[in-house]
Amino acid sequence: MSGKAQNVAALASTLGATAVAKKAVDATWKLGSRGKEPPTDPADPDLELREAILFAIISGAAISVIRLFIARRFAVKERREERVRRATR
Repeated sequence: MSGKAQNVAALASTLGATAVAKKAVDATWKLGSRGKEPPTDPADPDLELREAILFAIISGAAISVIRLFIARRFAVKERREERVRRATR
């Protein structure tokens, strides 16, 4: 896959996975907080600081893990393609 095509594919994968992660984090938040809605703006002063920090940690960790999986997946694919190119020379 060419550099530009790979970048577009990585961006699309990241955006899609981020949307799925947000839904998962929101569902987990509702489950853990006994039905309370997840914060839409963690910087809101009406939101408890503890709640804002916890939500930021959970959502940040979820997104980071997903981005890591996507990056590793593309790295494996790139290495495989490179091995095939070397073998067919």
